[in-house]
Amino acid sequence: MVRKWYVIRTKPRWEKKVAFQIEKKQLEVFLPILEKIRIWSDRKKKIQEPMFSGYVFVRADETERLTAISNTLGAMGYIFFNKRPAVMRDEDILYIKMSLKEPERISIEEKQIKKGDYITVKRGPFRGMKGFVNDFKGEYKLTVNLEELSTAFSVTLMLDEVNVEEEKGEEE
Repeated sequence: MVRKWYVIRTKPRWEKKVAFQIEKKQLEVFLPILEKIRIWSDRKKKIQEPMFSGYVFVRADETERLTAISNTLGAMGYIFFNKRPAVMRDEDILYIKMSLKEPERISIEEKQIKKGDYITVKRGPFRGMKGFVNDFKGEYKLTVNLEELSTAFSVTLMLDEVNVEEEKGEEE
């Protein structure tokens, strides 16, 4: 059977526990984690937080998909899109994995691209990624919208890494 990436919704702050339980079932699970520095009034601490709060990804066929959430504490169920379990494209999972490898952000000095432009990354580790420029406060951010999650994540790119596209709808 063909394995696809599905999105499991979890109880708040249960992402790691859910991922661990699914992994113990010998299924492929992906929980993107970001390291952040949390500052309290008396101390600083490095913490690891899920990139997408409340979500875990599992790569499974139809039988494994059911096994993944069966008797998994904290798993609330699958995200549905058009009345079917949401399926993430392999490319989207790859983009998320690439963003975890290169968390640093690069400032762009030139202003040739403007807010709202639809762009494609032409080189670098994010090659092939497409999205809209959503902000530039001294830097451009490529926003990759993940419809299945109703969320987005941003990546900062150098100007020479992107091409401006005509319109989003013309290719698809």
